[in-house]
Amino acid sequence: MTDGKSMCAAACIAETKKDTYEFKRDIIIGGEDPRTGKTNAEKVIRFFEDKIHTKEVLVEKLTLKNTTYKAAIQKLEAQLEHKEEMGEVLHLVDFDQLKIENQQYLERIDAKNKELLQLKLSTGKTVQVSPQHC
Repeated sequence: MTDGKSMCAAACIAETKKDTYEFKRDIIIGGEDPRTGKTNAEKVIRFFEDKIHTKEVLVEKLTLKNTTYKAAIQKLEAQLEHKEEMGEVLHLVDFDQLKIENQQYLERIDAKNKELLQLKLSTGKTVQVSPQHC
């Protein structure tokens, strides 16, 4: 945060130096009446009115940008909220689906265990019958 403030301060200082240079060049030196040696008041007023107008235009531009950014933030926050809500709904749906699949697998395992038990009993009977015939 400090780095951003120092960059802003440096930009403000540079802008002030530029404005000072322009004021000296256009008003103090260039706006001086050669006959009287006095600075022309109309040029001073025009200079400051131009600076004020420039600042007002900048403020309007930044206000518009700020409004645009706020609208974009609200839109993105609404989208994020919607996605989070949908994510929770999907999460519950996925969980219910997993419970159903788990129950189906448990039923299959139980059926296979019963089939295995039947095969073991059948094999045991076959083994008992086989030695008697040999």
